[in-house]
Amino acid sequence: MKKMKTQFLVFVGIFCSLAVSCVSSAKEKDPKAKKILFKYENDEAENPVSFESDTDALDFIFDNNVLGKTTITIPRSEWETMLENYDSYYRNEIYVHADYRFEKGGKRWSMPDSGFRLRGNTTRVRPQGPDYTHSQGNHKWSNWQGLQSASADKYRQSSFKLSFDKFLSDEATDEQKDAVKMAGCLKGMNLKRFQGDAAYIREIYSLDFMRHNGVWTAPRASYTRLIIQIFEDTTDGSYSILNYGIYEMFEEVGKQSLSERSKMTADAWTSTKGNLWKCQEKSDFTPYSIYKPEKDIGMDEVKTINQEEAKIYRYCLKTNKNDFENASAELTAWINELGEIDVFKEGGIEKAKAWFDSHMEVDLFLRTMACNVILGMDDDYWGNGNNFYLYFDTSEKGTGKLYMIPFDYDHTFGNPVAGDPVNKNPLAWGKASGARPMDRPLMDKLIAIPEYMELYKKYLMEFTAPGSYWSKENSQERIRSWHKQIENYVASPSLIYDHDTTKRILDNGGYAMKRYFLLQEPNVWDGKRKAIEKAIGK
Repeated sequence: MKKMKTQFLVFVGIFCSLAVSCVSSAKEKDPKAKKILFKYENDEAENPVSFESDTDALDFIFDNNVLGKTTITIPRSEWETMLENYDSYYRNEIYVHADYRFEKGGKRWSMPDSGFRLRGNTTRVRPQGPDYTHSQGNHKWSNWQGLQSASADKYRQSSFKLSFDKFLSDEATDEQKDAVKMAGCLKGMNLKRFQGDAAYIREIYSLDFMRHNGVWTAPRASYTRLIIQIFEDTTDGSYSILNYGIYEMFEEVGKQSLSERSKMTADAWTSTKGNLWKCQEKSDFTPYSIYKPEKDIGMDEVKTINQEEAKIYRYCLKTNKNDFENASAELTAWINELGEIDVFKEGGIEKAKAWFDSHMEVDLFLRTMACNVILGMDDDYWGNGNNFYLYFDTSEKGTGKLYMIPFDYDHTFGNPVAGDPVNKNPLAWGKASGARPMDRPLMDKLIAIPEYMELYKKYLMEFTAPGSYWSKENSQERIRSWHKQIENYVASPSLIYDHDTTKRILDNGGYAMKRYFLLQEPNVWDGKRKAIEKAIGK
């Protein structure tokens, strides 16, 4: 790509030594290397923190009615390091150095020297040049062939993650730690491409729908433009300025989001010191899922470019890592107690209900499952045993209950793991997705309790009722508004579209929903409502 002189960036003579904190398996760096930090013109209004609460700040940053703009500035040497690390092991989580800037609604933030890396599993591809990770199992053959043939100077969308405090010194003061929190409440940002989502709405709509229907644990998400400026490491200050199109930005699940949500509702957790688990790879809560605890329960080790050294666990601890044994014992005990519940024994229903009421926030969980089924999300707990967090609010000042936090909603609206996402039986979603009876004991045993089955049915009907947030009229109004906001920025001359992204917005819900559309007839909104009515009527 032709190098371009930046017209709106000036660099000041600020140099700092690279305090490289990557593990030794990362690409070697010169400890004396220098990094240029950049200062934008007219920055007197930067890094505003004048919000009354973290909730107000987050609602502003993730407001879907206003399009944001994200700019990443990165030296070419750091970009190349990221590419080389990906080639060695595509799922590595090694950060490189970059500057982050975000603008929205007249406010803007600059977070210099942030950690920057690729993210995702199926969404993760090489953002430049040929991609040879087929041998690592990242791509199906048909997809990989197209990626392999790309020219070295071609760029494509991939998903990214930023950590604003990654390179902060261990000796940093509290004031310095607060200074790297965007709006006083964000320590990082996730940027996700619209993989296989030609309508550009799948996860944006889903998380918005869930939060509207009382699933306050759901992450916030919104659109952003993405510009990547690669400083060419030359003496003339030239850049390659790349328009990376439209991305989704979404909230990280971690201590910061736990803190904000602890004040959100009367039913929220009351402590942020409990154990948080990321659940993936068939985390179904059966005893079999922890049959080999040394392989199933742990802390992911992916800060490496050696695939043989990497470890990814079914249940991955994200907090209290210095007390792993107690956290693991708590999770194991909870799964074993759930497994011992027998709803078919005499008095089993009453005992099961008492256990669920004391151990988890049942109403919230059933709202979450109802939303998943309505959205066609079967890459969740009930369907594929995947894509959620568990939070045990069991520390000294906690509620003593478990909460499920939904995550990763790109398998909605016609992109299912298996089957027809509109017409699958909503009362046996797990079975319809390939699970056997009691393969998902948490949901299977809950809805074996008549009171909870009726509550679940109530939410299915309520959330899809005529005139509801889901209804055809209201859903299409939101989608058209979002499309109008982003349509001029979707296609980018800087990129190639050789994988599962599109350079224009299309009205479809995915490969498995050819009979239903979002904006045309027949539409998914009426189709889903009819399927629910039919199942409940039976």
